[in-house]
Amino acid sequence: MRWMLNKTKFLAGKTDPENTSLWLPLWRHLRDTAEIMELLVRKWLPDSVKKASGLEEEELVCLARFLGWGHDLGKAILTFQSMIMQCLPEAKQRLERLTPLSCPVQNRKQSPHARASEAILRELGCPVGIASVAGAHHGKPQNGKAVDEQLDGWESNYYPKEQKCIWEGFWNELLQAALQDSGYSGVDALPVLNQPEEILLTGLLIMADWIASNTEYFPLIPVEELGSREDYPARVDRAWKKLALPFPWEAQQGIAKPQEFEVRFGFAPNAVQRVVLDAVSAAAEPGILILEAQMGVGKTEAALGAAEILAKHGGEGGIFFGLPTQATANGIFGRLLAWAEKQPDGLEHSIKLAHGMAELNEAYLRLQQDTVRVEEDLEADPDADPESRVMVHQWFRGNKQGLLADFVIGTVDQLLLAALQQKHVMLRHLGLAGKVVVIDECHAYDAYMNCYLDRALTWLGRYKVPVILLSATLPAKRRVELVRAYLNGRTAPDGPWQTCRGYPLLTWT
Repeated sequence: MRWMLNKTKFLAGKTDPENTSLWLPLWRHLRDTAEIMELLVRKWLPDSVKKASGLEEEELVCLARFLGWGHDLGKAILTFQSMIMQCLPEAKQRLERLTPLSCPVQNRKQSPHARASEAILRELGCPVGIASVAGAHHGKPQNGKAVDEQLDGWESNYYPKEQKCIWEGFWNELLQAALQDSGYSGVDALPVLNQPEEILLTGLLIMADWIASNTEYFPLIPVEELGSREDYPARVDRAWKKLALPFPWEAQQGIAKPQEFEVRFGFAPNAVQRVVLDAVSAAAEPGILILEAQMGVGKTEAALGAAEILAKHGGEGGIFFGLPTQATANGIFGRLLAWAEKQPDGLEHSIKLAHGMAELNEAYLRLQQDTVRVEEDLEADPDADPESRVMVHQWFRGNKQGLLADFVIGTVDQLLLAALQQKHVMLRHLGLAGKVVVIDECHAYDAYMNCYLDRALTWLGRYKVPVILLSATLPAKRRVELVRAYLNGRTAPDGPWQTCRGYPLLTWT
């Protein structure tokens, strides 16, 4: 891999408005993001999400790096550079030796840099889907008409008069660096993506951009410096170590054995739990499972045991457990925490209580204050408490990142929001696509919530996410609606399952 940057090394990517002596060249932020994209794919992303991307891991790494390089290509335009250079007099002088930076003020809002990234990538011949991922990296897809109009209707935002060749040279230089660094021979070698793949990659890109934009992990440099390739990989290694994301959960075999089940939950499986475990053990591929049984029969433990088996088969890296209210979520948090602490994979895991009043939950607060024991500590002290392996990771504490933690317990609206056209919804999809999804008391929702639940199930089916629904009383008609929403047009065979009134009842695809 050899790529050269000539004139684009003078372009600014980030600055500190309060300190004009610090900046980050654009190429360096793009490289930082590309490196984080690769690390997320290799070390953090669950296998199930890699499968949902439709690409083999090495292909996914190449595309991830390219997206990291391309996401802020729209900062290499006149409006952005003229604005950021107001904070960087020294850097401005350097760039003005190549091109003037006078810009019509009234046009700037028509070309935000994410939209410009999409327009430039399309202009340079990249597939529309890949360009749209770059355009959506601030959490909202661009309007197609607005993108189409960019380079024809708002060219004065992109380059000064008679300076088109110079600015197109910037774009081509960065594109060639992106292609060569990512291992592509040209734009024709880039893959064509479908909609679910675009959404998941956008979620990953948003995550990588947020990490790469955090100056605690990637500090700015003195403005007189242009940055050096020799700073890599040390710069990224330091950031990754400081970020300290946990590895994805690796579900282990054995939970179907009564003795292993008893280790996890303190009692041997009853008849209902054994039937559930046997059903998912025999399943050939992920699907939807609906357990209808009376209160007190142990549906929660049955679901957690089934989730372990499904995750082992499909490579999911966590669980989302949704409940109808904050009170029920708080009530089950301790049980799920105890289960998470007994996971035998030997890895550190992040946990998240996802609802608006989570910070008032004493057990959750206590977990945030605990110091996590690392592997070296446990080796030095064999009697160390294995419960310390579960933690509340700082990076997942934000509302938008919450579903990215390994084990998420929360109100069902956290899932329903994935069905909305909401800003940064791609992060919710990314988090859910890597998990086994369990919804408790799925009979407890009104018609309005059921509409969003059905749409969320359709998305989960597209990602081949295993889904477990629990209920004490579920009408047969609603059971059929839930299965059909998940299958989303795939054939559900006619048969007694559609009208069966047996109880307890297990239905699965």
